[in-house]
Amino acid sequence: MSEQNTPQPQKEKEIDLLEVTGKAFTGIKRGTKSLVNFATWLAHNLGQFLLQTIRYTIKHFWLLAVLAVLGAAFGFTKARVSRPFFATEMLVETQLIPRAQIAERINSLQQLANDQNHAALVRLLNIPIADAEALFFIRADVVNVVVDRPRRRVVEGDDVEVDAGRNILGPEFVRIRIKKWNNQGIQRLERALVMFIETDPYTQERLEIFRRNNRAQREAIETEIAQLRLFQQKSLENTTQTMATTIGNMPLVIQQNEDNTYVNEILSYQNRLLALDQAYELTRPLSVIQPFFLFENPVNVLIRNLLLFTALFLLAGYLTLLTLDGWKWLKPLL
Repeated sequence: MSEQNTPQPQKEKEIDLLEVTGKAFTGIKRGTKSLVNFATWLAHNLGQFLLQTIRYTIKHFWLLAVLAVLGAAFGFTKARVSRPFFATEMLVETQLIPRAQIAERINSLQQLANDQNHAALVRLLNIPIADAEALFFIRADVVNVVVDRPRRRVVEGDDVEVDAGRNILGPEFVRIRIKKWNNQGIQRLERALVMFIETDPYTQERLEIFRRNNRAQREAIETEIAQLRLFQQKSLENTTQTMATTIGNMPLVIQQNEDNTYVNEILSYQNRLLALDQAYELTRPLSVIQPFFLFENPVNVLIRNLLLFTALFLLAGYLTLLTLDGWKWLKPLL
């Protein structure tokens, strides 16, 4: 009984590599065919759409021309009656605060400008009420500076500059954009925004952490220098005793045989101290890379309004013609 109930080992199923390869090839072939069909359908329908647009333009040319003129006239009128404003931007850099944190803090002021809460802007930025009332747009974002960097290649041992196109180089900067109804107090607003970030509690906390770490590193380096000077003094004493017993009082020979290892290490630590002092003195929560430019003329919105309203009027005309054409074909069926 025990022999009959013993389960028989099952034979492992072998994988047919040829069959798997054939299925994979078939799947790739079908996918490629579907992609080609979709591209063909898209190109055909896009071509039909362009042809239909050209037919409508030719058929209703005068109507569309009148709409374009009306849109341009409306845009011109709006540009003339709109209140003029001034726009400028600046770039700031930081080594202590996350750039996204600065952008978020600056963007919080936009809600106050939208609500026309001028008293809050005066309190936070410490600016005159006239500057707060003239400010209606403020936005900050993190950007990369795009510059043209030439590539160098060697021709017969000489470096020759070759244009390699545009390259995005770091580091990132925080761009702050503002729009005001006048160009008064823009430099004052620049200083106010910098102070707004520097006096923020989060910024002060990060600055205190940096200063505390700087002091700790300085104390550790000074301790290392003191120990090295002690070891150097002991080494000089041992060398003096040995040379005195060997050749007598010869300071010149002792100076020549002195080991410079401790001197080099002490100089290295002193250079690190100088670097820490420089970082402590030069580090600021914010550094203005590009200040606000003071423009004498307001932003010219004439071209933008002409293009925008002309396009809107033409789009409305095309949609109206398509709707009427579709209703003409649909009405008999209903």
